[in-house]
Amino acid sequence: MRIDGRCHCGNLGFALETALTWETLRPRECDCSFCRAHAARCVSDPQGRAAIFVADPDRLVRYRFGLRTAAFLLCGNCGVYIGAYAEEEQGGFATLNLRATAHRDRAGAATSYGHETAEGRRARRRKRWTPAELRLGAAPPDAPGTA
Repeated sequence: MRIDGRCHCGNLGFALETALTWETLRPRECDCSFCRAHAARCVSDPQGRAAIFVADPDRLVRYRFGLRTAAFLLCGNCGVYIGAYAEEEQGGFATLNLRATAHRDRAGAATSYGHETAEGRRARRRKRWTPAELRLGAAPPDAPGTA
């Protein structure tokens, strides 16, 4: 299955390739103040692949908070949060926000990561997030029904 998403103005987008089904993908709703403020419902697949597209890198906001172990990607033009990206020695890893897709209303399971240490958080992300590539200067694919 392929899930495409993009911000409202089309500057940021992503494509997630996964063999998982909706029954096994399991969207998550993190209880941190950032995710609650954005009503985020994120998905990832460690066996999948993701590409994150940034048409105008000058309008990409990489917000870091808490343990500062990942960049939360927002469009500096329209303000939409599309997902989080962490760069590790093994490469990039991402979790992607379903709210930026045509699947925005799928239910998510409540999740809490507040107890994690920085290293524990990095280890979880390497294990559970999707291997991802950040493509600066590349236009997002069309994602019907997401704007």
